[in-house]
Amino acid sequence: MRHAACLIAILSVAACAPGMPDLHDRLSAEARAADYPALVPLGPLLAQSEAPMARSAAGEGASLEARAADLRRRAAWLRNMAL
Repeated sequence: MRHAACLIAILSVAACAPGMPDLHDRLSAEARAADYPALVPLGPLLAQSEAPMARSAAGEGASLEARAADLRRRAAWLRNMAL
């Protein structure tokens, strides 16, 4: 019952809020006269996003080495922790 009362209170406050602003008055004449953007097929865009990104092997190796060292340090700290 409390949840219903809270929901009613929130909806009541939201109903008192001003409506959506009229954005039509804020658009310039150029914007109103402009054509709609061209629609493009989604397939090629998805293929580009799924293409593997070029990575530096040296950078990746150094990053993995640093992560491994940090994990080893944390594991040693946890092993030495008194329970």
